Amino acid sequence: MFRVLAMLAAVTPALLSAVIPGESCGWFAYTPAAVDLPGPGPMATVVWDGAGWAMDLLPVALALLALWWPRRFPVLGAAAAATALLLSMLTLAVPYTTPCGPARGEWLLALCPAVVLVACLLARREQPRRPPHRVTAAAWTAVLIITFVRDILATLPLSPGEDLGCMAELKGTWALAQMHLFTAEAVGVWIGVAAVGAVLTGRRAAPAAGLLLLVPALFEPVAQLASSASHTCAGAAGLISLPYLIAAVLGVAGELVPSLVVRSR
Repeated sequence: MFRVLAMLAAVTPALLSAVIPGESCGWFAYTPAAVDLPGPGPMATVVWDGAGWAMDLLPVALALLALWWPRRFPVLGAAAAATALLLSMLTLAVPYTTPCGPARGEWLLALCPAVVLVACLLARREQPRRPPHRVTAAAWTAVLIITFVRDILATLPLSPGEDLGCMAELKGTWALAQMHLFTAEAVGVWIGVAAVGAVLTGRRAAPAAGLLLLVPALFEPVAQLASSASHTCAGAAGLISLPYLIAAVLGVAGELVPSLVVRSR
């Protein structure tokens, strides 16, 4: 119970980042001339980048502990949460200067690793869990790697005139949903889904996390078919996001295959 609570608290920052509107202070902040405006100092950059990476990696660290070292989950998970808490608290004291002005960390986001820390400490009272089947652990580890790589790729800046590749040219509500899904990928929502699935291994809800990854895998072909929009692919099948499709299959198979093997014996 407390392990699941710790994981839910760890993925909350990504969920909040996906639903809370981003900062906007006018078009001038996003023009080439914005490079001449005041920017963050070296200390602010280190503090805020460190806090960002700590919050992004916390769910991954907890998931790997749940998969491979479940008996060390409370202690090592608490250490990881304490590190993320310290770095997130520093953002409250060190402002980050942007073209929109100085920004400070959010208390709500800083509270998340604090909840993770408490939940991990309380998890020490629970009966130690046995490690999941190696096939299950390997499958969910692969899912974590796939979603993490996709998150990194989604945050890379685009070069001027860069070809976006195969995509559906959606409009209206479909285009808005497409934009929200891209934001969810960039802020690490699908990493959170994979991490929750990893900590739920052995429970009936675990395959549901794998099935949820079908949303980013199949959204574009479904939306293109439903809206009759044009696309830039050689065929409609090219709109399928193969990495997420593979991740979804691995997540479900990782839960079902070991059970089928045990029943066949």
